Amino acid sequence: MEGELREKCAIAGYCATDPEIPAAFVVRESLRNMQHRGQEASGIVSEVVEGQIRYIRGEGYVTSVFPDSTMDQLPGPVAIGHNRYSTNGTKNGHKQPVIERQKGFSLGLNGNNPTTEKLETSLKSHNITTSLLNDAEMMAYQIGQTLTQGHDLPSAIELNSRLGLFGGAYSCVSMHNGQIVAFRDPMGIRPLAIGSTEYGFATTSETVGLDIIGAEYLHDVEPGYMYVFDQSSSTEYDRIQIADVDGPQKLDIFEFVYFARPDSYLYGQRVHEVRKRFGRQLAKEQPVEVKDQDIENTLVIPVPDTSIPAAEAYAKELGLPFASQAIIKDRYSGRAFITPNGSSLRDLLLKRKHSFISEEIQGKDLVIIDDSIVRMDTAKKIVEEATKNGAKSVVFLSASPPVRFPDFYGIDTPSQKELAAANLKVEEMKQELGVKKLGFLSLKGMIDATGFSYEDFNLSPFNGEYPIDIGEHRSEIQTPVSMEYAE
Repeated sequence: MEGELREKCAIAGYCATDPEIPAAFVVRESLRNMQHRGQEASGIVSEVVEGQIRYIRGEGYVTSVFPDSTMDQLPGPVAIGHNRYSTNGTKNGHKQPVIERQKGFSLGLNGNNPTTEKLETSLKSHNITTSLLNDAEMMAYQIGQTLTQGHDLPSAIELNSRLGLFGGAYSCVSMHNGQIVAFRDPMGIRPLAIGSTEYGFATTSETVGLDIIGAEYLHDVEPGYMYVFDQSSSTEYDRIQIADVDGPQKLDIFEFVYFARPDSYLYGQRVHEVRKRFGRQLAKEQPVEVKDQDIENTLVIPVPDTSIPAAEAYAKELGLPFASQAIIKDRYSGRAFITPNGSSLRDLLLKRKHSFISEEIQGKDLVIIDDSIVRMDTAKKIVEEATKNGAKSVVFLSASPPVRFPDFYGIDTPSQKELAAANLKVEEMKQELGVKKLGFLSLKGMIDATGFSYEDFNLSPFNGEYPIDIGEHRSEIQTPVSMEYAE
């Protein structure tokens, strides 16, 4: 699909046993706590009675799309929601959850299917034009067609999954006739958690979506499984395998590096603590040599916010001064990492996104630590601003390996030709940045810091090994100029 949408998003669902519980309000709070996963648009669909749904979808933050005054429009004890990040620069259209109003069905997806040929063929056999549909919409319409054949929602999802129509990486939440079904691809690349409250069950992309509603985290949705919740019970649910699972889960390690909130849990570990371990490992692999008399003139600073734990741990490991707020981030400028390629908006965001407190850094030898380097645009701007604000020298370190390959599983890395580390050797990147030293955490060091193994992660942005078929996109992949730090 030329120009298809690939999204990194948040999904949430709540199914209450008490018909008086406003499920949409619960879902809104979960989405608000996962705003970092999607800031372009938000949507909530609620079920008033079986087969009758209401919805609100709009552009902007959760609080702007769903002020308190709107929540009376979304009654009912069952609801699902979605926060969206578009990755192709198109904000209009394709908002989620996807809705089939005639069937009273809706679906929200976090992930991406890079190979939709089977799905397109099936839909075309039902006279559904696919040229303007993204992968989430195609999945929803395929499930909708199966519902019209007499299947209930769980059996419709299982049938289409067993037929191999749901490819790529996906974590989904769906709703129909008083049921919520949460399901996940056989590799488990995108996260999806399950929790319980006194009145029902919740599912959210991250555990912080459960925390805000007072839900007890139970477990993740296992790869290749679906969980079925309905209004009849707040203590029981169905767990059904919908796809064959071959090998261990492949959680996208970028969730630890960058995407997940630091207070979330992944693989049973607090993300904040893993990022601290990244920093300690970085200190072992990329230490800066500082004479005792120069320590007071050296300062470790993070690029806020994701790299703060790693930078603090790095400084503590080496006994160096640390300043958490030498760089101030404009929290309303959006994430430039997923701003449309080559746009004037992107350049504007880079200029205003970070500013320095000059008094903190004047005359200092800076060790600046970021979570990753993608295009290198942000790093360049930060180094330029540090120099303008009086830094004596700059060392720039990344708490993850060089990003040399695009991602096709629901996060917005640019095309490979725009990835700095795919086209420049590390020494060349250093020269272009104009820094005293440029260093990265090794792939082995990053994996070791998680406490898991290579087999437990999708590492494709770092090593080019794609655990799920990327189809025609394979022809876009070139051998990088160097694979340093990829051991």
